Amino acid sequence: MEKKIAASEVTHGMYVCRLDRPWLETPFMLQGFYVMNDEDICSLKEYCEYVYVETDVPELTLSPKDSLNGKSPWRQSASDLPRPTTVYRSQTTVEQEITVVKELRKEVSSAVDEIMHNVREDKKLDVKRTKDVVSSMTESILRNPNAFLWMRMLKDKDSYTYSHCMDSGALAIAFGRYMGLSRIELEDLGIGALLSDVGKMQVPPELLNKPGKLTDKEFEIVKKHVDFSVRIMKKSGNLSDSAIATAATHHERFDGSGYPRGLKGREIPVLGRMAAIVDCYDAITSDRPYRRSLSAHEAVRRLYDWRGSAFQSELIEQFIQTLGTYPTGSIVELNTGQVGIVVSQNRLRRLRPKIMLVLDGRKNKYNFAPMLDLLNETHDSEGNALEIVKVLDPGTHRIDPREFYL
Repeated sequence: MEKKIAASEVTHGMYVCRLDRPWLETPFMLQGFYVMNDEDICSLKEYCEYVYVETDVPELTLSPKDSLNGKSPWRQSASDLPRPTTVYRSQTTVEQEITVVKELRKEVSSAVDEIMHNVREDKKLDVKRTKDVVSSMTESILRNPNAFLWMRMLKDKDSYTYSHCMDSGALAIAFGRYMGLSRIELEDLGIGALLSDVGKMQVPPELLNKPGKLTDKEFEIVKKHVDFSVRIMKKSGNLSDSAIATAATHHERFDGSGYPRGLKGREIPVLGRMAAIVDCYDAITSDRPYRRSLSAHEAVRRLYDWRGSAFQSELIEQFIQTLGTYPTGSIVELNTGQVGIVVSQNRLRRLRPKIMLVLDGRKNKYNFAPMLDLLNETHDSEGNALEIVKVLDPGTHRIDPREFYL
């Protein structure tokens, strides 16, 4: 829950989620941050009369080693993150954009299938087709990111690599949109994420689809897909160095534990760090031959646990803000007993998304799926407050979200 307070009332450890002015008019590089020291407080007082703090995240407990009077450690470690160039606003509703995304997803899926087929046949990558579909994805996600994230739940379980390429591209663009990247940066990020696994077409399929754990030798073979992807992208020509570097580093980790080169921290380009988070999130929320998928909510918890080690803390914070407290596609239960699927986020109130109701309070299916926008609908017909009380695991009450998406 957000709470409005005077800038003069901000204290160390609070999480500031919104300002009384656009972020671009302030020196803060991230749209949402923990207050670490007196420098942060002074800047907030200088630029803002009041701010909004998130009361549903724990206040940061500062250890004795944290300097409260020196440079902000958040700003220090985030200093190479791209400065937002714009704050994108939704131009369509998710209901309006979903009609566009239905056809666009077919187009992107066809393009990915063609790209993979050509690589498997050792043909040249169709750069123009790749750029065209990424540009179309970017335009849709800039209008409203929720529609593509919603349709992501329709991923084909039998073609993980293809779906993963498309969905990683969409997630990466949505992430970059929230970060305020320029249009060029968004498309470089989207191309890098979409083509990051194209090299898997040169890896034996029996290894990619093996139901059990890979041996060390097998894993070394699979890891080569990164170098294969880079070689394919370079050979194609007309792809930016930034897009290629994004694909080259999407398996590197902030603490140096990744592959193929064990890069660490700022040795990894920012877009590569972002692609790594997206790649991991999409992977753990997808069914694989060797394990079931995690719910979006549980996946966000895992990513949060990995912040500061596998992934840069500031970027994890921003990615979670991109997805929302209840990511699109999450199955949630209200205090009324009703069950619904999260359709889109309300950026001003993260805990009050728009929901498609599928079960009534007695857990009976609705004949039609009514929409409930918790931002505007705060009470039921009897005057009782409406709120989400828990997130349900996929399959609870035999709900298959796929049957509701179209």
